[in-house]
Amino acid sequence: MSGPPVFFEQALTKALETVKQFHGLAREVTLLRDFRGRIRLLLPGSAVDYRNKERTIKRLADSLSAALGGYGFPPEQMILYHEALAIAANEWSDRFALDQSDGMTIHLLDRQITGQDWLKDPFTPQNSNPRATLFGVKGGVGRSTALIIWAWHLAQRGKRVLVFDLDLESPGVSSTLLPPEAMPDFGIVDWFVEDGVGQGDLITPEMLAVSPLASGSRGDIKIVPAFGSKTGEYLPKLARCYAQSAEAAPWGERLERMVTSFERNEQPDLVLLDSRAGVHDIAAVAITRMNAFSLLFAVDSAQTWRAYSFLFSHWKRHARLSDLRQRMQIVAAMVPETNRGEHLKRFREHAWDLFRECLYDEVPAEAADAFSFDLNDEEAPHYPAPVFWHRALQEFEPCAQAEGIEGKMAAEAMGLFMDRADRLVFAGVDEDNAE
Repeated sequence: MSGPPVFFEQALTKALETVKQFHGLAREVTLLRDFRGRIRLLLPGSAVDYRNKERTIKRLADSLSAALGGYGFPPEQMILYHEALAIAANEWSDRFALDQSDGMTIHLLDRQITGQDWLKDPFTPQNSNPRATLFGVKGGVGRSTALIIWAWHLAQRGKRVLVFDLDLESPGVSSTLLPPEAMPDFGIVDWFVEDGVGQGDLITPEMLAVSPLASGSRGDIKIVPAFGSKTGEYLPKLARCYAQSAEAAPWGERLERMVTSFERNEQPDLVLLDSRAGVHDIAAVAITRMNAFSLLFAVDSAQTWRAYSFLFSHWKRHARLSDLRQRMQIVAAMVPETNRGEHLKRFREHAWDLFRECLYDEVPAEAADAFSFDLNDEEAPHYPAPVFWHRALQEFEPCAQAEGIEGKMAAEAMGLFMDRADRLVFAGVDEDNAE
């Protein structure tokens, strides 16, 4: 290979620049990037359709191969034709336009193991109830504990709350909300395995349980746990839970179908989705595709802000901002007992820097139709809803304690968070009818 090496972050740009030089070749072309990051060009039709452009195609193949280095292929393998390549319809729908100029649209079909769902559009809503996703780029920040206390608070207000434990690798919400004797027979991992062979509907009636945590409340908490009392071997099922095939619908569409079926039967006032931490596609579906309000948990550390910047920058580069940023809220997790005011001030400044760089419009906040907010705007998504560290939450097992959740502790630790979350998710909902 002659010339300087080409690295992953350069390859797509080089491919795009090279193909644009041949804009007269076809009206639409697709860059196909494989699991290793190598790129080839996919032309519509078959090779026969280009028999009068063989010299042009050879020059293009030579140019692409030379430009891409280790992320390309030999010239004779550089060009593919759609009619000769078997691409499933659900995979083909994942491609999106990278560039539209000079009469040519250049698409990207990115064959990733994970990451696709961060850029997909939301599903068409089938539910009338609001949904909220609780997410964090890092685990161990009290996200699941916050969900449980918030669900209890809502049940105290007379709300019907439906919880889905989607943190399948670390399903804490399931065992915290349900003691062993209250577990249903099956859970979400069972459903995905059975749905893979067309039997998901057979176990759906055995997946729902009522949490005793809401006993005596005006409302209730129902949960679809990650596992059930008859799940058996969890790890072999978990390994198959994310399996994709050309015959089955994508994972996200299957999850939406499952959640919608429970919503239709239970008619909840609010659905809470406890998302897996990190940037796995489970989190992507729960945040970007489920039409849920996203509560983004963070601690004030350089690692956390850097991780969120990777995600936000990804959305910004691919213009996935308009609907996402309208339904998200940053949460300051584990705010310490001392110097809370100073801690929240630093947190707010760091969050504002991140949102300004990636999500806010580069115009004055007072400009018409601008999605931009001042540092101290309390209604801004960067202005943190705080969850305060509390000693009583260090060994949090409310269903194992006779007193359950103590109201004074819940108010001290999460009162401000719950007030803010209530206003956000129930905005526009008729509270009189929901109570």
